[in-house]
Amino acid sequence: MKHINSVAILSIAAALSACSSVNSTLAERREVVEMYHVFDIKTKADTATIAKATSDGLSANTNNIQTAMPLQLGKTIPVTPGRFSIDDVAAGMNGQNSAMLKMLANQSGGLGLKVANCEGAVWTSKAVRNITGSNNLTLYSCLYKYRDGYNLDMYAVFTKESGGLYQVIREGANAIAGTPEAWVNKTIVDAVRSIERAAGTRAVHVEGQPELGPLPAVDQLSAK
Repeated sequence: MKHINSVAILSIAAALSACSSVNSTLAERREVVEMYHVFDIKTKADTATIAKATSDGLSANTNNIQTAMPLQLGKTIPVTPGRFSIDDVAAGMNGQNSAMLKMLANQSGGLGLKVANCEGAVWTSKAVRNITGSNNLTLYSCLYKYRDGYNLDMYAVFTKESGGLYQVIREGANAIAGTPEAWVNKTIVDAVRSIERAAGTRAVHVEGQPELGPLPAVDQLSAK
């Protein structure tokens, strides 16, 4: 009798373990990642040329772009470039609206309501890419003019999905086309390449986090 009970207990434990493993595999997960990168472009090209080149580069890998070119009335070109900052939208609000925004932020890992503040920039953009069931990207660009050229500050927030019934499909797509992180890198790099072609110069990567990693394999074709 004891032997039968032991076998039954072991069988139940094995079944529960298998169930837990299946649940872990099937559980849908959302990870929010943020990154920034700053590039220096030494050139005498006018702002319109650099802005158009940046927009053209971004459009190659995004679904929608909103741009703005603020008037520079009474402003002098500074010796050193400006710098973007990151604002928390929910932190500056009170009451019910703040509570709702914070709830949404928690659902997106606490990063989804951060935006780039491009104060002092001569051109700004917000580019969006949505791939259903895979990842969503919002990429802010701030173009700062200074005496020797421009600085391009880029801040990205993207959400990638994993697990669930579609994970096998995602893994197959990532193996062929590249990971979401690789495509964020490519989106940034393609914008910089577009500027380099338009200005006839080379951009210098000043700083950024995390490291500007590998690009998808398809980049070897599009970069030519």
